[in-house]
Amino acid sequence: MRRSDLHNEWMTSLDWSRHARHATEYISMKEMLSGVLDKLARHVCAPYPDGLEFFLSQAGNKPAGQIVPAEEAFTEDGRPIYSVHRRLDALMRAHADDWSIGILEPDVISWDEWERIIDAGSDYWETGIGARRAIAGITPVFCRLAAEEVIKCHARPFGGGAETVEISGRKWWDLDPDQAIRRVASCSLNLSRPFDADAQPDHLIFVSRIGLDRALIEAARRSYVQIVALDDLPPWTIKRQVDRGQIDKEAVARYLISLMDSGDYENAKNQDFEAAVEDVFGARALGRCYQEAKARAIAADDGKRARFGKRRPG
Repeated sequence: MRRSDLHNEWMTSLDWSRHARHATEYISMKEMLSGVLDKLARHVCAPYPDGLEFFLSQAGNKPAGQIVPAEEAFTEDGRPIYSVHRRLDALMRAHADDWSIGILEPDVISWDEWERIIDAGSDYWETGIGARRAIAGITPVFCRLAAEEVIKCHARPFGGGAETVEISGRKWWDLDPDQAIRRVASCSLNLSRPFDADAQPDHLIFVSRIGLDRALIEAARRSYVQIVALDDLPPWTIKRQVDRGQIDKEAVARYLISLMDSGDYENAKNQDFEAAVEDVFGARALGRCYQEAKARAIAADDGKRARFGKRRPG
């Protein structure tokens, strides 16, 4: 843990729920602040955990509390220590519910179950540390873009409505760090008292999509936020989101090689291979997926390159 992580712990008291939703809230050509911050984090934070959904919302993750490792909750032969279990049973079961860990027996938690809860709590807290580092890094970048009017921000009243108020420039975004973090956490502000931490927000913040992607790319060239040490990656950084509809490029490549080795495609053209792949894997296996699979097949035998280069005569 870095020294700055202790300073960042105050963020756990904020409500990050607006970051725990899909960034599809558009009004006209404006995108909700939570979605913009997610995009900015993906551009400037490394390594960004693509496999974690709503990563920035994890900034509110709190420590698991006064729990102890399994070695302190069980004897050496695996029997539960009654006083420890009596004190922590309710807390451990609550954590098990939060982290979807099954407990078999109603009256006792096993050693294995206890360790799984401890490990899940450690991952939960470590993920929160990473998310808070990301927030601390990207917030000043976003405020600079808004203050310099590289991007245009707008406020829309809670409850909706087509009318918005532009809130770009230093008048709105020349904030101290804690003020800025409070604002990006809630993705909102009180329009009449924007710098009052005690004022109840009444407007959501949106960002114009015009020029936004260009601004984020430029920000990535100027800013870099390292959220973990590259030689000590916690488990959450290497999780990968499961896409059950994803095409296995290796499988497509192996299929292409099998076609070429079968002898049935000696005079085939590139389009013939594409048609065969589509028949087996569907249309989603074409385009970029097909091109990458083709490159892998060629790499396996460079002599096949000429065949893929053929085209049907017009």
